[in-house]
Amino acid sequence: MKLLFFASHRFAIESLELLLASRHEVIAVVGRPDMPSGRGLDPAPTPAVEEALARGLKLMQPENLSRECFSAFVEALEWDAGIVVAYGGLIPQWLLETPRFGFINLHPSLLPRYRGAAPIQRAIMNGASITGVTTIRMNEVLDAGDILMHSEARIGEDDRTGTLRDRLARIGSRVLLATIDNVEDGNVTPVAQEEDKATYAAPVLPSEVRIDWNSSAEAIDRLVRAMDPAPGAFSYFRGRRVKIWDAHVTDVPPEDEPGTIINLGKEGFMVNTGTTGLQPVKLQPEGKNRMSAAEFSRGQRLLPSERFTSDPRA
Repeated sequence: MKLLFFASHRFAIESLELLLASRHEVIAVVGRPDMPSGRGLDPAPTPAVEEALARGLKLMQPENLSRECFSAFVEALEWDAGIVVAYGGLIPQWLLETPRFGFINLHPSLLPRYRGAAPIQRAIMNGASITGVTTIRMNEVLDAGDILMHSEARIGEDDRTGTLRDRLARIGSRVLLATIDNVEDGNVTPVAQEEDKATYAAPVLPSEVRIDWNSSAEAIDRLVRAMDPAPGAFSYFRGRRVKIWDAHVTDVPPEDEPGTIINLGKEGFMVNTGTTGLQPVKLQPEGKNRMSAAEFSRGQRLLPSERFTSDPRA
């Protein structure tokens, strides 16, 4: 099968590699335009575009997928199916109807649960123990197409977005290849999603990344793991932003107001939450590198009863 591969995020790279080694032919990659990156905000290619360039693949980075912008490119190609993996843009109806096998999407959740832009982060934030990947035949509604194949995966207690994303990328690449094989061979029967079971994984808002110390220690730990590797859950200490990259939930009962530092010692400290003490493990003060809790404690010369806050003015 001749495939047009739509991708931007690094989640798509394992799928691209597996398809390139398969019986199918990736005739071109369609990526998003270069995005501002780094301190200088200079335009830089997305990871999937970088991979396509490194492999010398035919590449297109249209501003949008309108007929006016994109039809000349696809009309010049012979292709059987569109493959969408973490592309980051909607596929218009005219394009969905163009290839004879339609469009197949790999989504990192067990649809219809966690439709939308942030399924991995939302699953961790919500304390889910099971997630997975799903391939669908795309239609005009976001993540609502008929299910082709799926595979489950457990979410570990120490999983964070980065580790879970990489594991789902590996699982998903195999499921995607099997799906394409089965579609070409006529061995798959699409199944409509159960709309009454659909849930949505909206993009994480900046306000959600800030730690609320009135929340439970478990909820804060899940937030910390969900925001790693980006953008990083944060709080304020002495009016300056501090990101927390790793933490342990304890059974130490709270001794003071949420956010108050307790059990200060050579190896680190705990912070009161709405339930029990939370022990930060890795922190990153504004403008500095990540460091251990002990290094943070020594560098800041912490005092008992000082507080982390949700407001820099507090």
